[in-house]
Amino acid sequence: MRTTTTSDTSTLALGAGTAWGRALGMTAVLWLVLGLGCFGFGASYVHDNAGVDVQAAFLLDIVFVAGFLVVTAITLVWHRRTGGTLADLGWRRPTTTSALVVGVVFGVLWAALTFARGGDPLAMPWQRWPMILAGPVLAFGEEVARAFMLHNLHRARVPVWLQIVFGGVAMGSYHGFVGGHYTITYAISSFIMFALLSALYVWGRRSLTPVLVGHALPHMLADPVLTQGILHGVRAMGG
Repeated sequence: MRTTTTSDTSTLALGAGTAWGRALGMTAVLWLVLGLGCFGFGASYVHDNAGVDVQAAFLLDIVFVAGFLVVTAITLVWHRRTGGTLADLGWRRPTTTSALVVGVVFGVLWAALTFARGGDPLAMPWQRWPMILAGPVLAFGEEVARAFMLHNLHRARVPVWLQIVFGGVAMGSYHGFVGGHYTITYAISSFIMFALLSALYVWGRRSLTPVLVGHALPHMLADPVLTQGILHGVRAMGG
């Protein structure tokens, strides 16, 4: 008979109230740290003091790295205190080749869409190199946070479709912050992107690998143009 230990929470049942409390609590963390802190005040401050050029994008990337490290730390500490491990969330969990391929295609298309709005994919300013290295850090922070939410909802036997929708709402909603403004258009488009990544996470056997690939590639291939897009959004909204 298989014995479930406290280091493996993947098969332990969880009350719906507790699961939704953790999922909504993590959503609040994301709104405060990444939404208000990074996309809001951080982007506004960088725009107002550095503009929208490549160096400004690099500075904003530093703000984001700091924010994502905070989110990662909160997620991992919270999960460990509830008896879980990073493996429970999908770290190094086997996945399927098809999920990996979809992750790669998703990431490349995201990068291509970024350059379709402008920018030179062959330009190699020195800021691009550290931003390439920062890509996996940014992706890891968000993907682990969403995995924490979906993991707890899964333990409470929340329907898969609702997990996917909630993942899209939780992650997409705080992307609506654009400097000192909030735009529903950004939130909706981000909801679609992150709902697709939530579906990929579930389809890929709840492994972090496909979604980390799909999320890190746009940053690694399209920054600093991708981050400049945030600053241009702040400027378009009037700061």
